[in-house]
Amino acid sequence: MLVKEPIPNFVKAMGHRVVAYILNVTESEARQVLQNQYRLSAKQQDTFISYVQLCRQMRAVALSQGDIEQSFFHRIPHVLQNGQHIFSVWRNQNDGFQPSESISDPLAKSLAAVATELYPLFLVKAGTKPHLFYRASGYLSAAIAQLPGHKALYRHILEDPSFERVFETISNEPSETLGHYVDSKGKRGVITLSSLPSAILLNSYDLMRIRGPMSDSTFVETVLELLEIARSVADGEVAQIPLFVGFRNAALVDLDELDTKWGTIRRYTPSIAEYTLHLPSLMAKRKDSGFMLESGYAYAINSGDLLEDDDWPDDVLEADNEKMSTELNITLCLAMCFLNDSPPFVAPEWVWHVDPFSLEGAKENVDTVKEADEPVQITTRILDDVENWSLLLEDTDSTGIRLAFSRLFSAARQPSRIDGLLDAMVALRNIFGAGSNADDVPKAVEALVSGDADEAAQLALELAEDWNQILQGDAWWDAEEVREKTMLCISLCLTCLHHLYLKMPTLVSDPDRLAKIVSKTKDNIAC
Repeated sequence: MLVKEPIPNFVKAMGHRVVAYILNVTESEARQVLQNQYRLSAKQQDTFISYVQLCRQMRAVALSQGDIEQSFFHRIPHVLQNGQHIFSVWRNQNDGFQPSESISDPLAKSLAAVATELYPLFLVKAGTKPHLFYRASGYLSAAIAQLPGHKALYRHILEDPSFERVFETISNEPSETLGHYVDSKGKRGVITLSSLPSAILLNSYDLMRIRGPMSDSTFVETVLELLEIARSVADGEVAQIPLFVGFRNAALVDLDELDTKWGTIRRYTPSIAEYTLHLPSLMAKRKDSGFMLESGYAYAINSGDLLEDDDWPDDVLEADNEKMSTELNITLCLAMCFLNDSPPFVAPEWVWHVDPFSLEGAKENVDTVKEADEPVQITTRILDDVENWSLLLEDTDSTGIRLAFSRLFSAARQPSRIDGLLDAMVALRNIFGAGSNADDVPKAVEALVSGDADEAAQLALELAEDWNQILQGDAWWDAEEVREKTMLCISLCLTCLHHLYLKMPTLVSDPDRLAKIVSKTKDNIAC
């Protein structure tokens, strides 16, 4: 039967996922319910009417207090019935089953039970201020404190050998049992006994949503995964926390996932795009453009006496460099695979670290290149090329031309400015290790590039003249001319890198590579 009463707009705005959960229907069916286009059973209709009435009551109280969103979302976690959240009660009444894994670990078992009970709270949309709910650790902490198993959960945390060293101050109050810490990214924070479960739940929800598939069982699995990371880190070990990087201007066409040496590449699904991109305009584009990399990031914390930066293990100190190297390798790998197609520049646009202790969102937007009209198409037909180039880039010492990689990315971000052109020119010189002998770069280009060597060498000569004009203050080109020169220089750099890696990989980081490339003849070039 259909719902007889009109469904309030503010109930619709809370989203379809929580409706799907409490009625035990699919998300598609839940959308139809909110449009009053789905026939509910008598039991489901009673549940839905109760849900609407609950929302009305809480909204009425919120209106009386003058802060609708804050008060409204503050109350949702506290609606319990016989020790269960009302959303879980309604789901059980509609023959929905909650995950019940056989877990022997007492802390994992307690935390999994809490995750199962509070999972539906994360399904509620919070309008224009999502931080009011799924980033509201205080609300979750208060909700946990009302569940029957909260005392056992707190006891298991305190008795866990890994968390013993985290809490400096022990009190009868969970909020006053705390410890200070600093993480390897330089962020300082406080861990309290009351906030630790909330932090793990919040970050587990982030991790699940970024990966895409979501369900109560998936949420519990993710919570247990992050708990193990939290234990390792609390125990003073270096852990690999999940790191996600979103790229633009390339699309996975006939495959959903691709395992690479740098991690797992995934295409954007509607669920992933909704959570990571937010803007509807980007979400629509990402159906056909963009992909996401999941890899690891070396992470550690120190509690108590805070360590200085130079006291961290080497893999932690190198974590940012490793991340940057991975991003540049992916960008260069795809540039090499599509070299003859004049592709757009594939580059990162956001980064998201998921650690177990943060109570704030860890997504960072990257100053990136312009959105391309037509992304390059990564299909199964080019997988061999992707694999071959990834292996070549990974097996070659590229330390000598890291500057070229970063300058190319910088140039692609601002191709219509003189600064962008200078970045591209610096990249070209760095590829050949040109210092005081920069005048020999055109000769090296001619010796390295086959086929259109004369044209490439001529372009290198023109760029050298442009360099001098810029330094002398005689460069009066308009933005379109600058852009044309920058893109030509970027293209030349990529062409030179293509030949250098294929023909002379041992020279990539050789400090004398300029002279050695110029002196090589076509007969002694190693193919």
